[in-house]
Amino acid sequence: MRTVTILTHSYLNGYAEGEAYTRPFGGGLERYIYDLCGVIQSRGWRAVVHQLSYFSSFETTYLGVFVRGYQYDLNDIAGAFERMAADAEGLIIYGSCLWHPIRYRPGSIGICHGVSWDWHDMSEAIKADVAVMIQGAVSGLDRIVSVDSHFQTYCRACCSYEDAERLVLLPNSVDTSWFKPDNGADKTDNDIQENDDNSIPEDAVEDQAAPLRLLYPRRLSYERGIVPMMLLADLLLPEFPRLTVEFAGELVANTPVAVAFQSWLSVHPHRDRIAHRTYAFASVRDAYHAADIAIIPTVYSEGTSFSCLEAMSCGLAIVATNVGGLNDLIIDGFNGRLVSPTEEALYRAVKQLLEDTSAREQLAVRARETAFAFDLSKWQRRWGELLEEQLGRVHT
Repeated sequence: MRTVTILTHSYLNGYAEGEAYTRPFGGGLERYIYDLCGVIQSRGWRAVVHQLSYFSSFETTYLGVFVRGYQYDLNDIAGAFERMAADAEGLIIYGSCLWHPIRYRPGSIGICHGVSWDWHDMSEAIKADVAVMIQGAVSGLDRIVSVDSHFQTYCRACCSYEDAERLVLLPNSVDTSWFKPDNGADKTDNDIQENDDNSIPEDAVEDQAAPLRLLYPRRLSYERGIVPMMLLADLLLPEFPRLTVEFAGELVANTPVAVAFQSWLSVHPHRDRIAHRTYAFASVRDAYHAADIAIIPTVYSEGTSFSCLEAMSCGLAIVATNVGGLNDLIIDGFNGRLVSPTEEALYRAVKQLLEDTSAREQLAVRARETAFAFDLSKWQRRWGELLEEQLGRVHT
């Protein structure tokens, strides 16, 4: 039986001591690996995942996939990947961390999930070091699958390589048959108390009379835009008394972001209209069905966001920042709003959609139509072809 081994820094949840590693962590990388393992298994091959472990090493099986966790030194991620590769069988896919000085096994595939060094405040020295590492990845890997054109353009501008097909552009995908609009969805939620104090100003627009919900459907992390999202909630909740905000994503306990968010939430004057939940892959659709507008406020480090694609496929109006692969998904004013990664720009775009039902509905319809171009079946077929080609190349 052919074996494909994926090396990655994260798959099963190991961010808290004592975790049983019984489920994938709720992020885009983990969703990608989950789907890729499905492609491998659908071909009758054996899928294996080697991942870093923040605590002790472990071995387990998740949905027929053998997963091995490697305890590691935070200052030696490249060394940890080399240890994982030494133990790996079959075709190796380097599923993350291409910007580290990894010595790649010949005949392997790499995946770039988005440019993670596109933060304007990152030092020139760090960006120069990253450029060296990316050149090493382009030179050392047979192919690199990029989820967005942002990385492809970066490599064309900053790296040298002979084979133009070494970089494969394969955007992320969405199951449009599962993530679909639910026109009969009930927008109310017993876990979020509506403000019934009749405090809506007399001159408020008519749309403010109906409950509306904003959804932040992603990890609560700095690069994913948790800070501008919190500031956006601060601005909009007093202005729209019928508005609720849901943060639907994983939060790594005891990190600075977690402490700041929980402190902010505990004392917020509109705490009764803010919710924080986490969802399994199979149930996150419920969050989209309960929402009116999805906010994707990435600050840096973004590919073709799963949460953006899922929200589009569910027929939501989207407000996203013009960072990374989001530019591959949203055409401003056609199938969503695409703005600068600041709370002021987000505020203007979201407020306009809250006040304009017609604009919101038009963007939602076009978002759903756009999602079909990124259907999961196309992604599965293309990855199957890539694996067949690479296995044939390596074993002939």
